[in-house]
Amino acid sequence: MSVFNKKRFIIRRKRKELPAPPPEEQTPKDRAKDLYEEIIPGPVLPDEMPTYFHIGVLAKECLVSGYKIGAWHFDCTTDLGDNLALYSFGTGKPEFKNVFGGVGAREHLGNLSLTQVWMTDGLVGMAGLENELFGGTINTLLRAAYDQHDRSGVKVELHSGYEVAPFRFHMIIPILREPKLMGYLLLRPFKQYLLAYRAVYDIENKGFDKHAIGLGFNNGSTEWSLKLENFEDLRGSVFQRLGDRFAIAAKVNCYKSEEKQYAIGAQARLFENVIIKAKYRHDGFFSMVYQQTLNDNIAIMYHFGFAINDPFKGDHKFGLSWSMRA
Repeated sequence: MSVFNKKRFIIRRKRKELPAPPPEEQTPKDRAKDLYEEIIPGPVLPDEMPTYFHIGVLAKECLVSGYKIGAWHFDCTTDLGDNLALYSFGTGKPEFKNVFGGVGAREHLGNLSLTQVWMTDGLVGMAGLENELFGGTINTLLRAAYDQHDRSGVKVELHSGYEVAPFRFHMIIPILREPKLMGYLLLRPFKQYLLAYRAVYDIENKGFDKHAIGLGFNNGSTEWSLKLENFEDLRGSVFQRLGDRFAIAAKVNCYKSEEKQYAIGAQARLFENVIIKAKYRHDGFFSMVYQQTLNDNIAIMYHFGFAINDPFKGDHKFGLSWSMRA
């Protein structure tokens, strides 16, 4: 996972892990999609609470992860000691010639975390601080971004969060030229259950863009989730492991103003380091993903898809991704 991924606000130092298939880097168009985009968080470490986005995460990993990588993607993370990391990435999305990329550096100085990213369309700088408070952990992070295609100038927001089992709170506060106040409150009353509330408030229009109540269950083999959004739209997912190697999943979105959307899929672990996945969507599009960890530092992913009703002349997608750590 990119250490510069805005979607995962955790600045504590992470242990080294086998490289997972990399997340889809955000193109300028992606960053404008905002509220209803599926967010796939990283794994929960033993000493931390899950986030709102961990509700239904196994179904999302089966049915979403890897299917939106674009035509090509490459990223490389280089650890320079325990406290400094360099990162670079490039992606062609949605087409091969639509190139987007960047380079960055992140350094830990005790409880302080500093990040600077140079991208093809702008700059991002972040400074984060973590401390222990009342038996839990408090995080604050100041994020400034400049987009050369946006004439409004530099945008600044403050991320603030606190977690102490069985509770977690996170808020994104607009400071400069950011229109939305966002946050969530999560409770884990029992080890296998999550209950959460998320809201997005538009300061300029003085109204809520989104309310969401989430409920999830996950015992490692069986997972289900329900999210009620704006008190009228219902989203749900189910994930079930079938032994050690196989799993099936389904997701359904019932929007009041739109056609019902659904996806069903399955995954199989062929070898210890190889997983294949397949998915069928409500619009008749069929896709497959092949992902493999070549060694401790290299992971690859291939994706292809086509319209079932017209396999030869209909829509086609093909993508490949390489993730490296040095």
